[in-house]
Amino acid sequence: MLPSQFLNRSDVNANVLPVQAVISALFLVATVMLFRNRGSVLDLWLLVAFSGWLIQSLLILTLQGRFTLGWYCLFVIMLFSHLVVLLALIAESNRLYARLALSTAARNRERDARLMSMDAVAAAIAHEAGQPLSAVMLNANASLKWLTHARPNREKAISSLRATIDDGRRTFDVIKSIRAMFATGPGTSTQFSLNDLVRETSSLLDRELTATKVSLELDLDEELPPISGSRVQIQRVLINLLTNAIESFGANRFKPRRIAIRTSRPDSQDVLLQLSDTGAGIAPDKMARIFDAFFTTKSTGTGLGLSLCRTIVEEHGGHLWASSGEEHGATFHLRLPSSGSRLGRISTPTTSDRQTS
Repeated sequence: MLPSQFLNRSDVNANVLPVQAVISALFLVATVMLFRNRGSVLDLWLLVAFSGWLIQSLLILTLQGRFTLGWYCLFVIMLFSHLVVLLALIAESNRLYARLALSTAARNRERDARLMSMDAVAAAIAHEAGQPLSAVMLNANASLKWLTHARPNREKAISSLRATIDDGRRTFDVIKSIRAMFATGPGTSTQFSLNDLVRETSSLLDRELTATKVSLELDLDEELPPISGSRVQIQRVLINLLTNAIESFGANRFKPRRIAIRTSRPDSQDVLLQLSDTGAGIAPDKMARIFDAFFTTKSTGTGLGLSLCRTIVEEHGGHLWASSGEEHGATFHLRLPSSGSRLGRISTPTTSDRQTS
């Protein structure tokens, strides 16, 4: 229904000029409105297409014949202006699909991370609560044995039952300490003697030391200042280190089995505990990874014991590291701030705190 643009090869129809002028004006108005209200990438590419259509309409007004340079340029601009929106739609669809794929991958990673966190909590509970629960079972079986003997020994049965109660309370304390470790709030902090904690932990593991024929040597500095923190969590660190030292001897009974614990005061602010054994030791290529989560050198280990130990020590403001022992074993170094130095670090305001106040 529109008029023909050319009457023949070289003559332009005069009636087409008003129509093209109206079309050009409409393209110009649409381009200005879209430029003022553009809000997406697709609007930007549609603006490019409108610009091409506007140039196309203006170019038609200047044509003086067919098969000229302007005539061929007109068809090139027509091809570009018609394809640009289609290409923009394809690109936008691909971008949306890529974002959907990335969000799906991120959701899967978050789900895997949650499952791994749940697995870590379960493994931590199994790892930390396993030892006191084993002691509960051993003491309960011992008390049952003393009571069902031909001549029941009430005193030893009562002693075993009291030990069972103590181990049950220790299990409950361990579970509470694990919960506090994974919680976001501050835990209960008390002042206690590291030497007394070492002696208490040694007595708790006396049965394991006797069963594996391991001798324990204590060299404790009696002038050691008290430390501040969670007594249960620090005891869990000592139990883990002692248990790993006992398990490091394996089935080899020809080597000397000896564990030495030494406490000292390297400076006026910190206390140092060194636990050395004469076991299998740690390979040099594995020394840097023994504190990584889920890394273990034992066939039945969970790989969380030393990782949790380092986390507990660092939360108390200390440092835990390992080195090769002097007698082909391993030495673990536990450095903790004394109660006075830790309170000083917490209560003494910094320069920025004073400025903020």
